[in-house]
Amino acid sequence: MGVLVNASRKRNSKDASALIRLALLIGLMASPGPAFGAWEQSYVKRGESRREGRAWVERAQCGTATHEGGRLILRTDFGSIMVKTGRSDRLDCQVRLEAYTGGAAEAQRYFRSFDLTVRRADGITYLTGKSVRERHRSLRMNAEFLIAVPARFNLDLETHAGDIDVERLEGELRAETAGGDIRAGDVTGPVKVNTEGGSIALGNVGQRLEASTAGGSIRVGSVKGSANLETSGGEIIAGQTEGEVRAQTAGGDIVLRGASGPVIAETAGGQIQIGDCGSSVSAETAGGNIRLEGARGLVKAQSAGGSIDLFRLQSAVLANTAAGRILAEISANRQSFAPSHLDTAVGDVQVFIPPDLPLNIEAVIDEAAGHRISSEFPGLNIQGVREPLVFNTGTVRGRGALNGGGKALMIHTVTGNIEIRKLDSQVLDQFRRRQQLYWKALDMRQQRQMEEMIRRLERGTEEAFRRGQQEMEKQEKEMQDELRKQQNDNDDD
Repeated sequence: MGVLVNASRKRNSKDASALIRLALLIGLMASPGPAFGAWEQSYVKRGESRREGRAWVERAQCGTATHEGGRLILRTDFGSIMVKTGRSDRLDCQVRLEAYTGGAAEAQRYFRSFDLTVRRADGITYLTGKSVRERHRSLRMNAEFLIAVPARFNLDLETHAGDIDVERLEGELRAETAGGDIRAGDVTGPVKVNTEGGSIALGNVGQRLEASTAGGSIRVGSVKGSANLETSGGEIIAGQTEGEVRAQTAGGDIVLRGASGPVIAETAGGQIQIGDCGSSVSAETAGGNIRLEGARGLVKAQSAGGSIDLFRLQSAVLANTAAGRILAEISANRQSFAPSHLDTAVGDVQVFIPPDLPLNIEAVIDEAAGHRISSEFPGLNIQGVREPLVFNTGTVRGRGALNGGGKALMIHTVTGNIEIRKLDSQVLDQFRRRQQLYWKALDMRQQRQMEEMIRRLERGTEEAFRRGQQEMEKQEKEMQDELRKQQNDNDDD
């Protein structure tokens, strides 16, 4: 009899120990942070793997105490990253791991090969996801990081494969992915983002911006600092920039709303549209039109094939196109104007000049062929064929000193007309109105697209976090049901 009692006691003791271990595990999963109220400590809690559709899935939670103005440095071998605003004193993270393999044992080996760590030192949180085994295993795995940080925070994010989404941020942002899109709402601090294959879409940036992609478009709102934008293939669109701008693409349009500093815009094939600029402008395309709303400094515009429209030029202008018209509105005065040159191989040239601007003009048509030089200034001496109805392949040349003469303006076309008009021309007003309508329509379209991008970004992060929380709650409920079942079985015994 004593033997039976002792055996029963041992069995009950083992069952109780198992129940305690299970209860502790459930308590850890249910708690929003580390156990025993140790909020200053970092923690990682990994759940059980289970089959979901074609993949095996493991969920993990991690986090640490932090503070406003802190910093997160995240490095992961693969996986998408989504960041939203959370509590002011916590950094919390949900991680979803997927393994595309047949059996549970193999999936478990895959999950164990992914080392997930979080630690905090000197006010910086370090979150790392590293595949510690063969590289081919990481190719059959995927990860999703859902991170909540204080509103005023700094982010340094890197993934070797996956998208990066940041809802909004009062701080600085650095984000890099070897393959994926990068999206972010408004960021008050400096931003540096890079993707080896994907598009970049950003809201308004409060300081300097560096954005580069090996293949994809770049879109950004206003920038309160300098902007360096570079893509190997895709369009570049940027709002008003309070600083210098450098925009380069190997193939695509460039649209810059304007800048207070110098602007450099280069595309291997596409249109260039630039708003009002407070300094110099250099625009170059291997094939496409160039349009500039205004500039206070030197303007250089070059196209291998396309028209060039330049308005409100307050200094020197050097414009050249292999095929297309040139329109130039010179708004300079005696002090700001500098020697200028307008040149097209095939196309007309229209120049609008202030009536009182002193300068020396030389205008040349190499092959007249019915083309002519016309001027609203009587001081221009035109030599060669004057009448447009006379077909002649000779050269037409016009020279003159306007308002007593001054700095040189050279106008040249191989074949095309040259028109020299006064600045108050009604024709120029029509061009201006057309340009204003273009920018108004563009601003409205860009505003709608930016608002929609931010709405999708916020909605996507909220849905991802809600889905992750629901999955964790479901897993917790299943474990609680298992605990109750175990308790009932023990009671029956």
